Amino acid sequence: MIFATVGTHHQPFARFLAALRDLDDEVIVQYGRNERPEWAARAEAFMPFKDILECMRTADAVVTHAGVGSILSASTLGQVPIVVPRLARLGEHVDDHQVELSRALGRGGRVVVVWEGDDLSAAITSVRSLASPERLRVTPLHAAVREALVTGSAGGAAVTSRARA
Repeated sequence: MIFATVGTHHQPFARFLAALRDLDDEVIVQYGRNERPEWAARAEAFMPFKDILECMRTADAVVTHAGVGSILSASTLGQVPIVVPRLARLGEHVDDHQVELSRALGRGGRVVVVWEGDDLSAAITSVRSLASPERLRVTPLHAAVREALVTGSAGGAAVTSRARA
């Protein structure tokens, strides 16, 4: 199963949804302010955060806009997110901060960046090949961030102290 999210930004992201349409997979998509993708196995304009986290946790691959929160959430749950940055020149965002973030995280191998929709299937295959016990290793920082995301109970001091452990 592929989980995809466009985030909550008000500008449409039709290019993102078009890239997902032809995948030969079950796709669950949070589509925001776009037209509902009828081809998706499950499609919701906006999902409760706990549902997003559960979809990210159980997905074979996570495809997301290049929003910091979405990338951090997927990474914390053991995923290598596939990011499709919104482009200002296409009216998908007000500026190109997602492009800058994608380039920086892509260079560090923290995400797989997809610039063209035709490259999405290969990116998913690449990410699936990373599935291993090592990929799913949970560090103290991962555990603290996961706890904070899921329950909202970890305070800043707890996250800091656990990260140093």
